[in-house]
Amino acid sequence: MPGAPASSLTRLAVGGVFWQGLASILGKGFTVLATVALARLLTPTEFGVVGLALVFITFAEYVSDLGVSQGLVYFEQDRSNEDGALVLSLAAGSALCALGLLAAPAIAGLFDRPEVAPMVRVLSFSLLVGAVRQVPDALLRRELNFRGRMVTEVVRAVAQGVVSIALAVAGFGAWAIVWGYLAGSVAWCAGAWLMVEYRPRSASFRLEWPAARRLLGYGAPAAAQGVLAALIFDVDYLIVGSILGAEALGTYTLAFRLPQLLIINVFFVFSSVAFPVFSRARGAPSQLRRGYLTTVRLQSAYGAAAGAGLFVVAPLAVPVIFGPKWEASVVPLQWLALYAVARSLGSGAVDVYKGIGRPGIAATVSLVRLVALVPVLLIAAPHGINQVALVQAVLALVFAVGMQAVACRVIGLSPTALGAAMRPAAALAAGAASGAALARWGLGGPAALRLAAAVAAGGIGGLAALRLADPPFLREVRALLANARTVAVTSA
Repeated sequence: MPGAPASSLTRLAVGGVFWQGLASILGKGFTVLATVALARLLTPTEFGVVGLALVFITFAEYVSDLGVSQGLVYFEQDRSNEDGALVLSLAAGSALCALGLLAAPAIAGLFDRPEVAPMVRVLSFSLLVGAVRQVPDALLRRELNFRGRMVTEVVRAVAQGVVSIALAVAGFGAWAIVWGYLAGSVAWCAGAWLMVEYRPRSASFRLEWPAARRLLGYGAPAAAQGVLAALIFDVDYLIVGSILGAEALGTYTLAFRLPQLLIINVFFVFSSVAFPVFSRARGAPSQLRRGYLTTVRLQSAYGAAAGAGLFVVAPLAVPVIFGPKWEASVVPLQWLALYAVARSLGSGAVDVYKGIGRPGIAATVSLVRLVALVPVLLIAAPHGINQVALVQAVLALVFAVGMQAVACRVIGLSPTALGAAMRPAAALAAGAASGAALARWGLGGPAALRLAAAVAAGGIGGLAALRLADPPFLREVRALLANARTVAVTSA
């Protein structure tokens, strides 16, 4: 409900971040372990071939429900909305699945890799499965039931990882990742339906046009923004794969894996909570601004610290974690760690655009960003994946500034207040990078021990710098953690 009491929203938000954070730790932790195992069982080319097949799937997933699930989160409870969202999601998912089955040869021909076609066909069924999952997942988000959502995400990660590793050990090669991906999608869908009370009835499949217009009126711009975001965040894979080939794409994909799992996925934790919370607070502007500044402070602080530290330890992390055959991913990983830092500085903007009922702003900003990004990537790609990663980092920083400028304007926030919210990020980044660098270059011994020491020193250095630069932020974080512990105890 818009304009809910601040104390209630704060508690719900803290609880949501706690459960989504736990889901990320458990689910993504298992994904990291699975990735390490698969990196040692498969070759860069096998990773790259699956990456080519996933290009179409990743883009299509953003419109598998026409954006109506976001409409369900935004609007208050109404059975006609839920039924309408289910019908529209099933229609869109079925159409996209059919499109994938038919277009598979053309997609494979685009990369001149015939073996990609059957992979696209199998993966296309994940679009239909994902469409079936959209309504229960949206209902969990609308009700801020992130404990239930945590269960579904962990189930997905475990199913995908177990199936992928088992098939890789059995000698399935690249197909191990394909079947694992589909298994994870099915498990996620089943888990989501088990977590909600809503069940479709026979009348649910008769579409009511007032509900459809309402959902599509909000969802279409949100879906457009989703497609544009997918292009922005994944067009580099398409360009690298088509210009440099499957092996280069496999190396680039693995370079992206650590920044994605350790940093960018944490932003999704905040985003999944921020959008429904901002939606509830849209009728209370001062409350919305306070919540937004808290989101920016937390995300930029974590992203800057983790990204700066990862930039320093990457030359140790890659051979220790993935093995020496992945050495070529070190430099792109370093640039992509800084890309993750830039992403953290633009955090929260898209969620607040949608939360105040203006998803069209997000779509417009994304379109401008895409138009600027694609030609620069096309120029950089022939020079190699290192240059592609560098371009990603630079442009992400430019657009983080632009997105925050727009956010300040639409919610009436002063740039000074926003800049102050990012002060902890600067301190943490400087401290983490300095501490990690001292350990990396100042210690001898096995690479694994040097990596562990560098990570620990980076954490200590970041906290020390933060304590000097912004002690109130430490108190704020301690208070939020105490709140989270309370939520965990009362929810147990």
